[in-house]
Amino acid sequence: AAADPAVEGKSTTLEVVRPLTAQEKQQLAKLEKVIDDKLEDFFEVGSAIMEIKEKELYRETHKNFNTYCHERWGFGRSYANKLIGSAERIKLLPENVAKPANEFQVRPFLKLEPEEFRDKWPEIVKTAGEGKVTSKIVADSLGLGKKKRKKRKGQGSDQKKEVNELLATIRASLEEKKVDDALKHLGKLERLFKG
Repeated sequence: AAADPAVEGKSTTLEVVRPLTAQEKQQLAKLEKVIDDKLEDFFEVGSAIMEIKEKELYRETHKNFNTYCHERWGFGRSYANKLIGSAERIKLLPENVAKPANEFQVRPFLKLEPEEFRDKWPEIVKTAGEGKVTSKIVADSLGLGKKKRKKRKGQGSDQKKEVNELLATIRASLEEKKVDDALKHLGKLERLFKG
């Protein structure tokens, strides 16, 4: 029976991985150094991860971007995409506008179009004045302050995403015959349901 081409990663043909060029290897090393050195600087990390993802610089050592993020950095595709989304939005800000201090200040904007961040962030900075931009100021500015019930539902959605990421990682580990990795991630999945 022929394999279903709609199923990701399932193919009866051998996929030839195009090796990285010397320039791509050098670029990957440079970008990974940025992530290693500046894991706390979410904008630079998000920009580096975005470039690694867009150019598939992980392809020589990892089957897919999700596996790369888990094995190399210890975080899932969801978090990587949040960092990438944050970096994309910050790039839209004019030079004279104060940049967000952390990824959590940008996170509520990830559900909106990037241009909305560019338009609303300067207002939020102005509202904060000399003080720190807080999550309350961001929530109030976006009209999110009174939606606690929806926030709870969103947390369930986050848990569902985390479960799906762990399942994908387990599946990838089993396909690569890395049983120990699969068992480790299965343990994480079990703890998630118990906790």
